[in-house]
Amino acid sequence: MKVALIIDRFDAARGGGEKYAIALARGLSERGHEVHVFSQHWADPPRGVHCHRLPLISYPRWGKVLSLALYGSRVLTSKDFDVVQGFGGVPSVDVHRPGGGSELAWLRQEIRSRGQGFGPKAAATAKALGLKLAVNLLVERAIYGKVGGPAVVANSQKVRADILRYYRAMDVRRIRVIYNGVDLDRFHPRNKDLLGKKMREGLLVGRDEVVLAFLAHNFRLKGLHCLMEALRRVREREGNWVLLVGGRGRQAPFVRLAQRLGIGERVRFLGPVEMPEALLGACDILVHPTFYDPFSNVCLEAMASGVPVVTTRHNGAAELVEEAISGYVVPGPEAVDLLAEGILAMMDGGLREKMGMEARRIAEGMSWDRHIVAVEGLYRELLGVAHSEGCLRYGG
Repeated sequence: MKVALIIDRFDAARGGGEKYAIALARGLSERGHEVHVFSQHWADPPRGVHCHRLPLISYPRWGKVLSLALYGSRVLTSKDFDVVQGFGGVPSVDVHRPGGGSELAWLRQEIRSRGQGFGPKAAATAKALGLKLAVNLLVERAIYGKVGGPAVVANSQKVRADILRYYRAMDVRRIRVIYNGVDLDRFHPRNKDLLGKKMREGLLVGRDEVVLAFLAHNFRLKGLHCLMEALRRVREREGNWVLLVGGRGRQAPFVRLAQRLGIGERVRFLGPVEMPEALLGACDILVHPTFYDPFSNVCLEAMASGVPVVTTRHNGAAELVEEAISGYVVPGPEAVDLLAEGILAMMDGGLREKMGMEARRIAEGMSWDRHIVAVEGLYRELLGVAHSEGCLRYGG
């Protein structure tokens, strides 16, 4: 097949969505497909993948969103591709993948994550009224709010449910849930010995200390403040632990919060983490108490590393966690007592080891090869519809 992928930036350094697009392009190319990427910027594209520049407007931010929607739509008719897949807001494609989930679902949780009081709510409201979000919502409605349109690859049942909840015109048959894949060699339990021990030694973490890891870029939305409140409760009953915080989030407010809660000496901020496999190899528990995540890749990477996970129902990846077998899932980040109980339960080394083994077992069914085959199968299904109906559009 000749496949076109449309994304604003094709660069693994940008984040999870970009990493996914690169992995998909590589996987499709390795399976013999001709892959073309249309993007404003790319860095180190996989061998055999052809990159073409999209003339997007970089500023203002809403202009970039709008230009991606407009220029991206031209790809569908300007080249002879079997399948055109879009990432982000490109309405006129054959396949749409909302890596960030639903904008409306995210907005609801974004406001909730800011807590109570006039100040936080006012800040959230101002953000909600921004032009970029307004354009995002217009483009989202163009994709979901009408009969017909592209097939949608949702990375969790949660994303599927959110789309159907907010867009009643959406045909459930257009949505295919395909969970993300994970590199089972890069993220492996052997990293505990190969990488983890060295990292623990470098951080002066004791052998008997239980290492909790939190790895994200938006500390507030991912519930770090709720985790710290839960750890205050944990410390009242168990003090032999340390929390390692990795990511590009703003540290200062959370450093002050940790000190105010009396756990400052137990929390260490690492900044951006270039080798997440090393951090996951060094930790005993991954805690991801998020307010909103369509599907948190770090949870699946932790499971592949043999690390049990504590997360919330607002995370699509929680659908892979078997309660009290491979981790714990709490209703939401504000349920700090339940969050603390899950962490305390896994202070038991024997239980933690069993959970880690079960987590790895689940992750082994989520390889990248499986994911690529599933996406490829959807493409072939759409082509079959095209050949029988004379059009490629899933709802056409």
